[in-house]
Parts: sequence; C-alpha cells; structure tokens
Amino acid sequence: MTYRLADLPVGEGIRRRDELLALCAQAFCGAPWHEPPLSAVRTVDRLLDAAARKDGFTAVIALAPDDALLGFAAGWNDTVLSGGAPAFELAELVVAPAHQGRGIGERLHDALLVVGTPGPALLMTLDVPELTGRYARWGWSVVDRRRPVAGERDYVVMRWGR
Repeated sequence: MTYRLADLPVGEGIRRRDELLALCAQAFCGAPWHEPPLSAVRTVDRLLDAAARKDGFTAVIALAPDDALLGFAAGWNDTVLSGGAPAFELAELVVAPAHQGRGIGERLHDALLVVGTPGPALLMTLDVPELTGRYARWGWSVVDRRRPVAGERDYVVMRWGR
C-alpha cells in the first residue's frame, strides 16, 4: 500500500478531529486495549489540547493516496514520566487496525523521534508482550513499572536508546 507521512499542525488536527476520533476508536476498542469509545474522545482531546499548549509538540500522520488518515504519532516535551527531568514523551502512536503490520507504525515512530529531544525519549504503555516487544524491537527498554490507579492495569515506562 502506498502512503505518505506529513506533519500534523494544530489547525490540521482540529480539521481532522472526526477522523482522529474514528481511528482511535477502532484502534483502542480491540486487543490489547479493550477501551470503550469514550477513550477515543479523551485521547483526541488530549492530543489537540497538547498541540495548543505543550512545549515541543510534534505530530506526524500517515495518509493514503486519497488523503484518508491511516495513523498518527504525537509527542511533546514533559517531565511527568521522567520524575522532573526534561524528556520527550512519545504520547500516542496509533495505526488503523486494517493497516497494521505494514510498517506504518514504525515509520511514524521514526519520523516523530527524528526531531531533537531535550533529554531522553520516554513512553508509557500497557505492560503486555504485544506492545513491549514491538517497542523493544524499535530500540526501547523498560525502565519502570507502574499501576497509575489501584485495581487498574499494569503499565511500563520505556526509554528509547538508539
């Protein structure tokens, strides 16, 4: 499949809000996330809020030849995952389920991380082999384990080391 990568400025993100919502709902309702549709709204609203307010916000989208949204990756400078030190947080990496397994996620990942970071690049994801294994293949390693809310699922914080 042919596709292209493009930057996602704030205005374009707002214009594509419905597409972003549909993409997140598709991607997060299945394994391993099993999230309700409302999670897609929270994800997209967090993304658009960060685009307007977070230092170092960067987002990249993958587009089909007909301009349909296939996936996106976004991140920003933050201190939350690092415990106070400057770091770049890879906050979202989403590919439409019908287009997964074609290298789109890795290309989005690489395009996002090509941007200089103020310190290490970090991410937090579910502590499941499907996700941690994928990120490990892309150069990430687990540096911490967390359970943000009692009774919720386990997460890992990973650091990029290429």
